[in-house]
Amino acid sequence: MNLSVTEALSILLIEDDADDYVLARDLLVKSAPEYQLSWAKSKEEALERLRSQDYDIILCDFHLGADDGEDVIRMLREKHIETPVIFLTGQGTDELSNKAIQLGAEDYLEKSEVTPLALKKSIYYTLERRRYQIDLLDSQLSFEYLLEDSPQSIILVDSKHSIIYANPSAERLLLQTNTELKGRKLPIEYDDSRSFSRDATLHLSNGKKKRIRHYSIQTQWQGEPVRLVHFDDITNQIELEQKVLFFANHDSLTCLPNRVLLTDRLQQSLMLCKRNDVQLGVVFIGVDGFKAVNDTMGHKVGDRLLVAAAERLNSCLRPGDTLARMEGDEFVAVLPELSHQSDAALIAERLMEAMQKPFHVEEGEFHLSASAGITFAEGYDDDPLKLVQQADIAMYEAKRMGHGNYQWFNQQLNQELSKKLRIRNSLQNGIDNQEFTLHYQPQFYLNNNEVTGVEALIRWHHPELGVIPPNEFIEVAENTGQIVPLSRWILMRACRDFLVLSAERDSLTSVSVNISTIHILRSEFVTTIREVIEETGINPAQLVLEITESVFMRHPELAISKLHELRNIGVKVALDDFGTGYSSLSYLKNLPVNLLKIDRSFVRDLVSNRHDSAIIEGIISMAHHLELEVLAEGVETTAQQEYLRRCHCDAIQGFLLAKPMSKGKLIEFLRDYKSRDVNVAAEESTGQSVLIVDDEENILKSLKRLLRRDGYKIYTATSGDEGFSVLAHNPVDVIISDQRMRNMQGLEFLSNVRSMYPNAARIVLTAYRNEANLTQAINESEVYRFLDKPWDDEVLRQTVRNSLRQRLDSNWRPLI
Repeated sequence: MNLSVTEALSILLIEDDADDYVLARDLLVKSAPEYQLSWAKSKEEALERLRSQDYDIILCDFHLGADDGEDVIRMLREKHIETPVIFLTGQGTDELSNKAIQLGAEDYLEKSEVTPLALKKSIYYTLERRRYQIDLLDSQLSFEYLLEDSPQSIILVDSKHSIIYANPSAERLLLQTNTELKGRKLPIEYDDSRSFSRDATLHLSNGKKKRIRHYSIQTQWQGEPVRLVHFDDITNQIELEQKVLFFANHDSLTCLPNRVLLTDRLQQSLMLCKRNDVQLGVVFIGVDGFKAVNDTMGHKVGDRLLVAAAERLNSCLRPGDTLARMEGDEFVAVLPELSHQSDAALIAERLMEAMQKPFHVEEGEFHLSASAGITFAEGYDDDPLKLVQQADIAMYEAKRMGHGNYQWFNQQLNQELSKKLRIRNSLQNGIDNQEFTLHYQPQFYLNNNEVTGVEALIRWHHPELGVIPPNEFIEVAENTGQIVPLSRWILMRACRDFLVLSAERDSLTSVSVNISTIHILRSEFVTTIREVIEETGINPAQLVLEITESVFMRHPELAISKLHELRNIGVKVALDDFGTGYSSLSYLKNLPVNLLKIDRSFVRDLVSNRHDSAIIEGIISMAHHLELEVLAEGVETTAQQEYLRRCHCDAIQGFLLAKPMSKGKLIEFLRDYKSRDVNVAAEESTGQSVLIVDDEENILKSLKRLLRRDGYKIYTATSGDEGFSVLAHNPVDVIISDQRMRNMQGLEFLSNVRSMYPNAARIVLTAYRNEANLTQAINESEVYRFLDKPWDDEVLRQTVRNSLRQRLDSNWRPLI
């Protein structure tokens, strides 16, 4: 329907309220700016304007002070003014509507409900009706031509609703000719007293139905009063509106309920379950592996795959359940009327099992899986979407635990998520309000225990959450991009603090700063480093940037090029947590790094675990051959320190010598710390030494008293762990170990000793001889001899002497 007006209409508004005038003016401007509006505050003022100017339409408030619409109409008719009138009313009723029409008004509109389109349509229909009336009055012939040529469906009916005439358009609409229609009843109902449009269903002769919108007006036909009924076929419009309504509540791709309809279904299910005293479960399903398919195969294949996944998931549910699509590859299943909470787990397992079967789309086979989170209703009547949020939290926990499983929601997950969200929301304020501080942990050279460097460690003192450790906010900062300004602040603060710290101790030569993988791959990273060096005045060689091996996983070439730029500047680079990540030796040989940092996980059991000791010795040897320095983190015991010293590790860092501390406390530490020169060779005993390991004190005392007469330096230990500590601190030539000890058997202890201290002779002392184990241990050179308890003193002394002689022989073989 075209509601355009070809000429500018002149409109008179009779309104005694200025606010309502403004409202009407705005509505006209929005509906059609070409209208020209005049304003009269009373019927007297309106009359003066009508005498001086012709108007196309009069808009009149039905209540004008003491006057009403009847007074206005009467005045106009007395003055022979035929301008059509549309009444505006504050409170419309059917009675008022009938009265307005009976008075001769063309239409009435309620002010509170009128819209620009409604006003425009009312003016349009008023003018159309007036034009029809004028044409009919001017010439019946013109009227007939008008009906014949009208593209709109028009029917004339008499007072008994019988059809008198149907124009060609009406014939096409009703599927019958004018001759066939004459005399028949109009197949719709209408009200003779109302001219407003109405929607109705038109029953056609072929049994089909059409939705139409119609209105009627009183007119003349061949000198007789008739009713002209105008039709608009709105079938397509209704279908379109139904589609719009459908997709307002459904996902356009899968046709599943969307978030809007899901909320309604949840609310209904909550009420139903409360009434029947049963459980309501919600399962949040995330498709695993979909993004890779979508990225590689394109959205066309991805969309078809999602449709197939939706159909398969829906087929696993009960008739009363609801499956909705949230967004992307995420779905929600609403499970009302469950007898037990375990029933939801069974359905979740069924959903995940269905997703594991291959999908065949676009002549390709695709393998996916699903992770699910489950929750149950516990009083969330007002906000049912909280159930979806809870299940979502549990689903992401399931993904974190590994794809293809489900997790139940619990308050701990909720608290963790709430804390993460709070951290995310507070992070920028923390940066702006300078809530971050740096602590420093000293690093020491092993050859003289001198402080050589410090590592900057960030701390966040949140005003409400207290101290937040870096592992809780660094990942958030990386995900939000805030890691870049935060890293720049760390670099600036660390470099400025280092200039103060290095003035306190000449041996302090470097400050280490951890750099995020996200930051180092940014295009402006190297520029940022140059700016920091220029602004702080630090010597580039004094700045050490610590990176992890993960930086080489996505963009190895870009990362290596960045490191070369840093080397050209003079900045040093340390490879942090070495051995726990990518550890590609092919990259390592070409990396422009200066230092490898051994992760604390290898240092923790260094003195008692032969695998850790082998890894550390291998890293140190490899690094030195590549002309790299090595620093071990997490050193907490002197045994670890001495073992690393004997492995020629360059430096250490850990709680043994110093914990992280504030700048002020570090200054005090540097002033008070006294390093000691370490001469390992001087500490090694020039005599021969024996280590006795036994968990019985009387055995230790007896053996110590027996062997001391031969001039040996005697060490004792009551367990395997204590024995490793002794070996880490002291050179030992012979080890005598009991077989049956708490926590660690003698053969297990000596087997590790053989890998870590191969030059030490090994003797087992036991009261429980197992011939097979003894023979195997001797054949594999794990032990030199077995001696029985109780032992013969002379035999034991001679065995120790023989083991020492055999130790000096390069062709030493075990004696059975």
